[in-house]
Amino acid sequence: MSNTYTQLTLILPVALEEAVLDTLLEHPEWVSGFTSMEVSGHGQSQMITTAAEEVRGRARRVRIDTVMQHADAVQLLALLKANWPHPEVAYWMMDVQEFGRFV
Repeated sequence: MSNTYTQLTLILPVALEEAVLDTLLEHPEWVSGFTSMEVSGHGQSQMITTAAEEVRGRARRVRIDTVMQHADAVQLLALLKANWPHPEVAYWMMDVQEFGRFV
């Protein structure tokens, strides 16, 4: 599986954003780049923590997407789980058929 690409998506509370982004940046051997954006979490499993979220009926979250080697994604997830064992962090991995740049 060493040449198998995986898209790793993380959904996390805004309070963890800087720490998780710093961790990704500290490991260029695993993560060569990523995209982050603010999203809204919906559903019964979402913890609404502010009055504004209560009014809106949804929780502020951060989504991080990266494409990386599958084995590296497994190592990164283990590190993140060990450092921030938070019940509101969700993730998924999907196989990527092809990944590259327009150069």
